[in-house]
Amino acid sequence: MTEIQYEVREKDLIAFNEYELEKSERIQKTIRRHQAMIPGIIAILALLLFFYFKDIPSAVYVVLIAMAWGLGVPFFLKWHMRKQIRQNYSEKEKASILGHYTLRAEKDNLVEISASGEEKLPWKKVLRIEKEKKYVFIYISLNAALIIPIATVTKDSQLAEFVKMADECIE
Repeated sequence: MTEIQYEVREKDLIAFNEYELEKSERIQKTIRRHQAMIPGIIAILALLLFFYFKDIPSAVYVVLIAMAWGLGVPFFLKWHMRKQIRQNYSEKEKASILGHYTLRAEKDNLVEISASGEEKLPWKKVLRIEKEKKYVFIYISLNAALIIPIATVTKDSQLAEFVKMADECIE
């Protein structure tokens, strides 16, 4: 029986949602469109200004706008997504998600202990475990997971051992 203790913060909840959105093909298509296609169209307008109208200062300004668009839009989209993610969760939902947790890997169940009590989750309901640079996600449905921020795992917890044992129990 392996046990880990950790804390889930609001930024961890946002990071999980961003991770899910980054895997979305629709979101990636939108980002590519705003990074390449729209600046390309604006650059064509700059070429028109330069070659047809011989208006060099305006062409330079339009090229600068295209570059600013291509470089700035990903940051704007990320900021906008974070804002939407924060609005998706009510204060009550945040209060139930955020806080201190203890996860215990038992033979038949994954036991989650939080401020709201103890829950047992059979291993057959756990879909997969994904380990990222700063997080471990234990998926319990296609778009819901237990979020384990590596930075907040207590020092006496054995995260690597827990992940290995959980992986074995899932398979």
